[in-house]
Amino acid sequence: MSAPDTNTEKTKPAHKTPIGGMIGVVVFALVLLFALVTWLSFAGNDPEDEAGVENGISTEITGGESEGITTEGIVEE
Repeated sequence: MSAPDTNTEKTKPAHKTPIGGMIGVVVFALVLLFALVTWLSFAGNDPEDEAGVENGISTEITGGESEGITTEGIVEE
């Protein structure tokens, strides 16, 4: 069913505010997306950065069986 009297010129002013609001929301979302991409590109990891290693923690494996490191349970081929 359709409306019996469809005068689109009469209804144009009633639709300006909602359409303007929808356009405003889309523009705001695009500004936020641009801001996020810009922030991520400037705050990204540099290749020279240490990969998650805290100061004072050594990641090198030193010693052997003499320091209590055993190979128990490892099958050698």
